[in-house]
Amino acid sequence: MTNELGTLLRQLRRRARLTQEQLAERSQVSVSTIRRLETGKSTDHRLRTLHLLAEALEVEAEERQRLTAILDGAQPGPAGRREEPVPTAPLPVAPAEPPAGAIADAAASLAREVRRRWQREEKHRRVHDPFPLPVRYQPAPVDLMDRPENIQRLQPGAVPRDLDLSGELRSVVGTYRSVESQRLVILGRAGSGKSVLAIKFVLDLLAAPVSSVQVPVIFSIGSWDPTTTTLRDILVNHLLRDHPHLAHRTSDRTTLAAALVDADLVLPVLDGLDELAEALRGPALEALNATSLPLVLTSRRDEYAQAVREVHAPLVWAACIELTDLTVEDLAAYLPRTDRLAASPGGQGDAGLWDAVLERLRVHDTPASVRPDWPSGSSRRSKPPWTSPPRLRRSGCCPSTVLRRSGSSSCSFRQSLSDAPLAGTSWSACSSRFCPGQ
Repeated sequence: MTNELGTLLRQLRRRARLTQEQLAERSQVSVSTIRRLETGKSTDHRLRTLHLLAEALEVEAEERQRLTAILDGAQPGPAGRREEPVPTAPLPVAPAEPPAGAIADAAASLAREVRRRWQREEKHRRVHDPFPLPVRYQPAPVDLMDRPENIQRLQPGAVPRDLDLSGELRSVVGTYRSVESQRLVILGRAGSGKSVLAIKFVLDLLAAPVSSVQVPVIFSIGSWDPTTTTLRDILVNHLLRDHPHLAHRTSDRTTLAAALVDADLVLPVLDGLDELAEALRGPALEALNATSLPLVLTSRRDEYAQAVREVHAPLVWAACIELTDLTVEDLAAYLPRTDRLAASPGGQGDAGLWDAVLERLRVHDTPASVRPDWPSGSSRRSKPPWTSPPRLRRSGCCPSTVLRRSGSSSCSFRQSLSDAPLAGTSWSACSSRFCPGQ
């Protein structure tokens, strides 16, 4: 009940376009009390406090009754009696107003640091060398996302519009902004480019002309234990670890990291639900479903599907996209560009390093070569499931090694490509070890 009360209060405040500080000034309720109520940490619920907040938020009589009903349910009842929680319908999300003062400065500083960090990471991963691989996505299966009317936060009886959830790397921010709930799940196989897409999303959102009030921050959640640590605490702890200046305290002794999270000024990009221990994925999804805050979540498809089955619900109010595999045409355009000696004097001329690999790909990239033992989902398409962007971003291997290790069978060739780091290195250094024609 405490979490339900906090969720409803937060929704009402955001709809009114008020920060916690502005609501405190209007209601004469302290910021710390509002923060404890919204985060579910307050166990001393006073009816007068709720009435003060309701008046400051100018809520309707029906919403005031909902607050009172939740409060009544949160009070201790007779021994042995347990009331089932009443689901709370989501309220429309209103755009937040820009913050002011120290918190605004902290948000701006965080945005600059996040941008610099992921720009460096993008260069380190050589995402643009020789050009960005064409990462594409499509709508995930309907059983892995919420109903369209819930995603669009529609009132009963309203007809949902068709969701356009197809796109490519450069369009992910537009896709996210088209989702009214501002909650998005990104699925893909291991090595399909989820992390690259997350980085691109963060950088493009920060660079957008109409920038979001929220600062997108990537949080790796592989070490999160949702049974012992709240989502709020994991966000605050990560901010304090990665951005030490946010440990400075505000006038009410709250750290800047906590103030940013509590004021809804951080957009969590939660990377790696699949990296959680199997027993923790369901509880993690339940914890996320107990919130209505905007967020982006990445996961491998099978692990996410398992968590959905366990809790009998996908991420509520969230749209869901799935990354697709690269085609042979994509690879034929990309791989030869990594062979920088092919067209140089004394180079290999028309016999490029990757010609034999591409030829082998063309032979096996046919409907007849699709086998039932390939990873889930690949039997519905003819392109090989191992042609994924990060497989082409590693270093330390060469085309001839792939062919030599693979032998002649289609299955072993697939395995060699899956295991082999194919690109992302300087082929001018690598290719000098090969004989012409090798």
